[in-house]
Amino acid sequence: MELTRLKVAALGLVVMVAVAIAVALMGSQQSPDLVLKIEPSEDQPGVTVYVGGAVRSPGLYTLGYGAHVADALNAAGGPVDAEISAVPMADKLKDGQEIFVPAASSESSGPEGSPSVAGGTAVESTGRVNVNTAGASELQSLPGIGPALSQRIIDYRTRNGPFSTLDDLAGVRGISSRMVEELRDLATTGTSA
Repeated sequence: MELTRLKVAALGLVVMVAVAIAVALMGSQQSPDLVLKIEPSEDQPGVTVYVGGAVRSPGLYTLGYGAHVADALNAAGGPVDAEISAVPMADKLKDGQEIFVPAASSESSGPEGSPSVAGGTAVESTGRVNVNTAGASELQSLPGIGPALSQRIIDYRTRNGPFSTLDDLAGVRGISSRMVEELRDLATTGTSA
């Protein structure tokens, strides 16, 4: 009987060790890629954005979560003589976002008297694209400038004012000093500097 107790105790010890090893292995194999996504609740006030440029009532507007740029333009009374193709109407709004609606340049001069060519292009008489007045489509005519980069240029000049020199373009995320050098013969700021 003593031998049976000893066998039961040894078997119990082996089972406990096996369970401890199994628990340790399971704990070390947990995925570190657990991602928690927090969505805003419906009772939050929404997003506040600034709408400026060629709209009826520029200013700050608070809209519900999930609103789009088009909703912000409607809140600002809609565009007025605007180059709407330069505005990403379907983008969802983010709190603190600034939306600038450029004026249509087909029938008037751009800022600081820079001439415009019919069709909404902001091209100087020298044939260079004016980065201070050009809309998204004109900016995209420059080498290396696609839809995302053209929108960053427009957003940058909206937040910081017009570019003083072409070197200021290097402040836009995604534009290197080398790109600025490649654009020197194709773009201008419309200033004498």
